[in-house]
Amino acid sequence: MTPTDRDLLQRYARDGSQAAFAELVARHLNLVYSAAQRQVRSPTLAEEIAQSVFLDLSRQPAALNPGTPLVAWLHVVTRRTAIDVIRRESRRRAREQAACPELVEWAAAALTDSAMKPTSSAWTEVEPLLDEAVDTLAPADRSAILLRFFENKSLRDIGAVLGTSEDTAQKRVTRAVEQLRTFFLRRGIALTAAGL
Repeated sequence: MTPTDRDLLQRYARDGSQAAFAELVARHLNLVYSAAQRQVRSPTLAEEIAQSVFLDLSRQPAALNPGTPLVAWLHVVTRRTAIDVIRRESRRRAREQAACPELVEWAAAALTDSAMKPTSSAWTEVEPLLDEAVDTLAPADRSAILLRFFENKSLRDIGAVLGTSEDTAQKRVTRAVEQLRTFFLRRGIALTAAGL
């Protein structure tokens, strides 16, 4: 039987098992990296954020509330870390702009002349807001969405992780998708529940 995230985390906290921690990283690295990438839009910064998130987990494995699925904790910490990195990068850019305004003007002109044009797909509108939208959900609904669509878990697996039935897991996922759709509608992005 495959050990659960909780089993691996307990083994790491209790015994310092590097293998258990490596398994947790392997399971959740894509989730953390993709959430960071959506927010900072830089592969280098996304890697930095992912390293920071797993470093936080390694430093305080027992700090995770027993009722919280690891995937939900990772998502919240990734979002907070990304916000910190965005603020840091914004301050850095402001300092650079103050130090060398001519370079900034040249770079802006080069970007304007660039042949790159943004795409108009719904995903380009949704992507930068997705993690903010997920963050607005109630904790159980957030966990259900993250497990279902970010971790590709079945409704039965989601119910097991959340300590509920498969039907309750389905209701949580459906309700959360509808709340996400409403979130995007308020921002002028019309999506169907199926499209979301």
